[in-house]
Amino acid sequence: MIVIDCVQNTPEWDKIKNGVPSASQFDRIVTTTGVRSKQREKYLYELAGERITGERKDGYKNAAMDRGHEREQESREMYEFINSVKVQTVGFCFFDEKREFGCSPDGLVGEDGGFETKDTLPYIQIERLEYGWSIAEHFQQVQGCLKVTNRKWWDIVSYSRGLPLITNRLFRDEIFIQKLSVEIVMFVNDLNSLVKKYT
Repeated sequence: MIVIDCVQNTPEWDKIKNGVPSASQFDRIVTTTGVRSKQREKYLYELAGERITGERKDGYKNAAMDRGHEREQESREMYEFINSVKVQTVGFCFFDEKREFGCSPDGLVGEDGGFETKDTLPYIQIERLEYGWSIAEHFQQVQGCLKVTNRKWWDIVSYSRGLPLITNRLFRDEIFIQKLSVEIVMFVNDLNSLVKKYT
């Protein structure tokens, strides 16, 4: 793993991520069962466009996402306090020196773990506290982070200011990670070919 120390959501971070498949978008490459996603082709074109032009595609942002970025540190500090750990913040992690794909974790924990936080509205947090929180929609992202960083577990938390923190720990799913690995190699090869074709 190659760790890039920079501040996330800055021009420097954008430049590093430009045209690079990232774990937060791995659900656009594979489904939870490890088969190709219907969004794969569009994601391929987006990244090829970024590499060729040097400009990142404008990402969709809304008020909830902006609030999440603002409160990420609050969530991280609460998690650290509850678990008596220190979360290491990083900019971007590449799988290896080839720098073909990677992830932007919200933090790394010790030698074996990782941290991802999702800010949510109070009524949703209360519902999750009452009935539980399904994290299936984040499965590919978390397993992708585990592959990139080669860590054993990842804590994904649901945070809402003023309410208890919810933490779910995911461990490596080696069967899925193997399927993901195969699809990422093919995706990167297709991406490289597409970029070469139009440059």
